[in-house]
Amino acid sequence: MLVNPDAQRKAQEEIDAVVGTNRLPDYNDRPALTYIEAIYREIMRWRPVTPLGVSHATTDDDIYKGYYIPKGSVVIPNIWAMTHDESIYPQPDLFRPERFIKEDGQINDDDLILTFGFGRRMCPGRHMAEATIWLTIVTVLSTFNITKAKDSDGNDIPVDDDYANGVISHKLPFPCSITPRSAAARDLILEANTAYDS
Repeated sequence: MLVNPDAQRKAQEEIDAVVGTNRLPDYNDRPALTYIEAIYREIMRWRPVTPLGVSHATTDDDIYKGYYIPKGSVVIPNIWAMTHDESIYPQPDLFRPERFIKEDGQINDDDLILTFGFGRRMCPGRHMAEATIWLTIVTVLSTFNITKAKDSDGNDIPVDDDYANGVISHKLPFPCSITPRSAAARDLILEANTAYDS
């Protein structure tokens, strides 16, 4: 959201219109929060946590699309290539949640989150992980503004687009400013934190 302030603003407008500002969003709000759903899908597509997925070994000889794959072969799914295929996702390096929204304003059918794997070996915890990630996104956006940090002269500190490479990919540390959207938003977070601690 730091480098996509328009998406942050649009998401916050949707949350305010659907949920209001007197409570935190919950999972029951998910069907009505189309743009938040699109942001979730775009985050999972744009920067997959596991760019090369989880490798598997074949248990039998197989032929797939004319290719012979011998038993015991290690198969590594290139999630990054799949989620950056320009024939499916035009301008794949751009963060564009709108790619998941149809012309009528509804979410499209592209709900395959490749990070969780494929077929019967798909991550068994994917539903819990998906719900947790979605709830984190919507809660943070409903209560906080994420903006560039300022230097001592009050100028924006530029943010490098650097990510860790490897089996797990994540954004490298960067300066930013995270502030409550309002006093009411701050109070909601404090109330939730108090309830969690008790």
